[in-house]
Amino acid sequence: MPTPTLRFRPLRPAVAGDAASSLDLLISVVPTPAPTTSTSRPPLNLALVIDRSGSMDGTPLSQARKAARFLARELSPADRLAIVVFDHEAELLVPSMPVHDPELFVHAINTIRARGMTDLQQGWRTGAMQVAEQLNPQALNRVLLLSDGHTNHGITEEEAIAQQVQGLSQHGVSTSAFGLGDGFDEDLMGAIASGGDGTLAFIDDPKQLPDLYANELSGLTNTAAQRISLGIRTRNGAELNDVLNDLPQTAFGNWQLPNLRFGKELHVAVKIELPAWTANADIASLRLAWEQPGESERHSQVEMLSLPVMPAAEIAEMEVDPVVAEQFALLQANRDRQRAIEAIDADDLEGAEQCLTAIDESLASMPCSAAINTERHAIQQRRAMLHQDRNLSRKNLRREALRSSVNVWEESEDSPN
Repeated sequence: MPTPTLRFRPLRPAVAGDAASSLDLLISVVPTPAPTTSTSRPPLNLALVIDRSGSMDGTPLSQARKAARFLARELSPADRLAIVVFDHEAELLVPSMPVHDPELFVHAINTIRARGMTDLQQGWRTGAMQVAEQLNPQALNRVLLLSDGHTNHGITEEEAIAQQVQGLSQHGVSTSAFGLGDGFDEDLMGAIASGGDGTLAFIDDPKQLPDLYANELSGLTNTAAQRISLGIRTRNGAELNDVLNDLPQTAFGNWQLPNLRFGKELHVAVKIELPAWTANADIASLRLAWEQPGESERHSQVEMLSLPVMPAAEIAEMEVDPVVAEQFALLQANRDRQRAIEAIDADDLEGAEQCLTAIDESLASMPCSAAINTERHAIQQRRAMLHQDRNLSRKNLRREALRSSVNVWEESEDSPN
């Protein structure tokens, strides 16, 4: 059976033998080719959890119902679905069951009305338990959480909620988090999607929800590997200094990667500090572990990293790998957005503007490419927006910062429809 592969690309293709040095290394997880013939997808075991608090009244809840109806009608009898709504308490509208009759779910969805406060944790937990009780190693098991507000009832602490989500993710139940409008807590939703090994989406317009759900179903169907972890163990005096992606760590000290989709590589950028190096000495061992959709067996592979040894002066004269340099610049720009967010939170808009200007100038020093141009345009938009709508600017900065560690839905992504 074809398996994902690890690929290494150093910024320069050698390490110094006569001096201590720093190694910038791009690690890529390459998916297997997409199936060329039509094959049945693994079954889905889903819980749709919808915020029905008072702020959802009107268009947001109307569009949420419409999108939920779309989702129910896209599933097959091999799939399971539960419908949960929450305000200051959670209500199980439809317990997890096979989707033999989508209209049964549609009827329940049509009864959803807005009211009350927002106990997001209780809503998520109710949906998660429905998925967990029907956990199927041969299925894709996920909670789809939609909210437009800040949790203000029950357990409200971001860290406590994120830990619960991550704990269940490590047992096979992932969570996608969809924030709607301009009032939701982007830090909490980001932490949920990151810890939950799911998709993160910030939706400006409720009318985007059907496209988002269609994209989520497409992503689940096109999952090449899930529950992926990357372990890096340095050797012979080498030390791992930084992982630019800011990935969540597992209980074993490995890095949790987003689900791998057909046609989309995952990139992890690391910095390793080296003493003067000896020829033929291994720098690190890297272990990739994952599960294939529809299987319960856990797979793994180990690769050893070694590079040629040369004098430091000769290495300094080498051309850098442009792909590695670009990926490092983009990941660093994602991370540096956090400094701008911290300045916004401190009511220091001038400081935030300076942070964004510095990111733009750093990107401007890179060779021109479509990716660099897109990133610079985004940064310039956030900077222009700071004094007009700091809340929206912050939300976009947070979403973009999380792209290094989470599958993030972008508005420009094509709907499979």
